[in-house]
Amino acid sequence: MAQPQRILFPPEEICMDWQQRQRPGAGLCNLGSTCYINVILQCLTYTPPLANYLLSRDHSQLCHQQGFCMMCIMEAHVRKVLCSSANVIWPRAVVRDLKFIGEEFEPDMAGDAYEFLRCALEAMQRACLNGSSEVDISSQTTTIIHQIFGGFLKSRVKCLRCQAVSDSYKAFLHVLLDIKAPSSLTKALENFVTPKNLDGKYCLKCSRCEKKVTASKRVTVHRVPKVFTVCLERAADHTGRKISKIVEYPEYLDLRPYMSDTAGEPLLYSLYALVVHSGDTCLDGHFFCYTKASNGQWYKMDDESVDNCGIHAVLRQQAYLLFYASQWGASNDQAAGTYGQPGRIISMHCQRTSARESIQSRSLQWGNDHCSWFMNSTDSNSAGRKRKRSTPPGHDHAVKDGAASRPLSRSCQWAPVPSATWVQHLPRQREQGRSPQLGYNLRRRFVEITDYHQSAKRRRKH
Repeated sequence: MAQPQRILFPPEEICMDWQQRQRPGAGLCNLGSTCYINVILQCLTYTPPLANYLLSRDHSQLCHQQGFCMMCIMEAHVRKVLCSSANVIWPRAVVRDLKFIGEEFEPDMAGDAYEFLRCALEAMQRACLNGSSEVDISSQTTTIIHQIFGGFLKSRVKCLRCQAVSDSYKAFLHVLLDIKAPSSLTKALENFVTPKNLDGKYCLKCSRCEKKVTASKRVTVHRVPKVFTVCLERAADHTGRKISKIVEYPEYLDLRPYMSDTAGEPLLYSLYALVVHSGDTCLDGHFFCYTKASNGQWYKMDDESVDNCGIHAVLRQQAYLLFYASQWGASNDQAAGTYGQPGRIISMHCQRTSARESIQSRSLQWGNDHCSWFMNSTDSNSAGRKRKRSTPPGHDHAVKDGAASRPLSRSCQWAPVPSATWVQHLPRQREQGRSPQLGYNLRRRFVEITDYHQSAKRRRKH
């Protein structure tokens, strides 16, 4: 494989962990058969290294492209979703420029989520290459998009007559897996790297034998990406029949058994997003997704709605697209395709912890945050009889840019970690605040129902 002449984006500047913890972002309004767009936008928004880069505004500050730029559109979209106080965001910019993303897409026609993901990544790749004239093919794989989503596949063809071997390499941003026979993701990956015989009309011409011969072809992962994106092919044939069986997939995935070199440390990946298609055929139905926010919690995102859920519900879905983020450290950066001097391992800018330590820290932070939220809510209930709230819950922010206000129940505000004295008195505070809390919940539910009907009336008017 040829070494790149230029490094368009330094790999050490990619941070795989969230640089700041935030509440889950807004839902996305369905502008008419755009659910396939919404799920991909949400999955890309909650891809930590991509979100960190887009939130830094590094691209827009240096971008001089006139007209359509997918990176600038994604930067504005991610900032609006994660930093806005709105409950629902209208992705008008993406729908408006849909033809520039992919010619086959129409704003008022249903589409496929995998095809939109493929076109969106290619559009972002083109935006990263804009202004870089005369870039060789190897250097094109050093953009921020390829540094995050990109890897290399190795194809080894072996002549079964003279045993001659020929290797070729191909860059990839996503992998399509056949699930007609496999019942799990690991079985599908094993089938993907299993050697296959090329005979009959698929025979290849051997350069040594100088004629068409039966050959064996094996495809393996030569360099793993930082974000491994998998599509489970649900289409049974060209008629649109759907493979509706459940394919098991793990929360943590090791890609080492599917590498060209299977010797070495495990290459662990953690599931952070998936797309689900509901429907009897591939030609109709509905898309929704599950994503893990920066607070470590899972959320089901179905267009406008964003609801908290557990990992057990996430792992029981009829998955269509799976997104895995790397958990390995700097010792495996060469296997991940980090570019540098030969034999040199470039350390990552962010220190990553192991999967077990990450889970423990997130669980502790979750308990501290929810404990603080409970005590703050009970304290505000007792003080609520002394002072009157100026605005009802869920109406702290005015409607901006055509976006609806966020209900109070969407997420808890981040609070300081409670002291040991407060934790000791937590049972007594819970008992004292139970009666006011019941009344508060009834009032909050009434405000949510009222706000829902008002937003529905605005949507019908629109």
